[in-house]
Amino acid sequence: MYYKFGTLTICTIFALIGAVSFEQLLSDNRQHGQRSDRVLAQTSEEKEANVVCEKGSNAVVTVKDGNGHGSGFIVSRNGLIITNAHVVEGSPSVVTVVFNNGKQVPADVIGFAMGGLDLAVLKIQNRKNLPNLSLGSAGSAKVGYHVFAIGTPLSEDYRDTCTQGDISRIRADGEIQHTANTNQGNSGGPLLNGQGEVIGVNYLVAKARVFDDAGNLIASTPSGTGINLALPVEKVKSFLADVRKKRVSNESTLPKTKERTIATISLNGQVINGSLGEGDRIAEKNGAFVNLYQFQGRANQQIVIDMTSKKINSVLTLYQVSESSEGQKFKPIAENNDIGPGDFNAQIKTNLPADGLYVIIASSDEQGETGNYSLRATATP
Repeated sequence: MYYKFGTLTICTIFALIGAVSFEQLLSDNRQHGQRSDRVLAQTSEEKEANVVCEKGSNAVVTVKDGNGHGSGFIVSRNGLIITNAHVVEGSPSVVTVVFNNGKQVPADVIGFAMGGLDLAVLKIQNRKNLPNLSLGSAGSAKVGYHVFAIGTPLSEDYRDTCTQGDISRIRADGEIQHTANTNQGNSGGPLLNGQGEVIGVNYLVAKARVFDDAGNLIASTPSGTGINLALPVEKVKSFLADVRKKRVSNESTLPKTKERTIATISLNGQVINGSLGEGDRIAEKNGAFVNLYQFQGRANQQIVIDMTSKKINSVLTLYQVSESSEGQKFKPIAENNDIGPGDFNAQIKTNLPADGLYVIIASSDEQGETGNYSLRATATP
């Protein structure tokens, strides 16, 4: 059909004007052919991406321990799972893993990498022929290569999320810097090459400093920087060799000074028990300790957030995270520090203005005030 159309066009033009050279027409057709080749190439890349994402997701799991979640991936048919140490640090000896089809099974926490390496291994018992990912060759990651990240960012509702990008830098320590979008919850998930092989384990998103409309620094957030880091596959292979030789630690060996991340809260009414104290972030406006929680919300969704405590004068603030040419900004949506006279608990009840990311700041009304609290968030459509 394409060539017939081209021949008819040539004949018609010659018959009407006779002034266009045959070479010009051939040149035009060659340009059309080149555009067609580019379209076919693009389609081929899309097919490759689809194969990598669909095949890879079968071996990627969500890792839950009752307090939060991360990601992991199966590396053997009998159920060995690699994840980050910080995902299961402080977890019970048995955690829950969720497959991409929603099926949940228990997994034992077998051990942690030595020397502060952010890796841990889990084991699904009494299983055979599980889907698993192959490990890529050492040194196969190169700047400019296309990569894919699979995991469960932010909330369990987003499990089996596959994003793609490019390797932007190989750091001196071998860590892979890339642009495949990741968020909290992606930790422990695989970074794959175009053949679907694991070349890294996602563990960190570079943080951006974010400010409110008044220019006050609110927090550092790991979202939206485009700088994502993965441990190289060489370290995974070395860790697996140690696992086979049983040279692993029963506890995490990560430095205790590792900075806390923004926790994810579900809008299902589940109670989160937290505390304010030394080591927490500090609010710039009054010097009070603060904890941060994030969630994905929908436009016109009505939410109720409750913070209760017998130890502190609770303060709640809700911010909408927005993107701009200057990066991410926090726009205040609502704030409350007393439900009523004599009731020093805090409650926010509001309708969300738009789809997107929101952050809850749980704090106290006084500088240096410490104590435990309970936080709960519920939503209706």
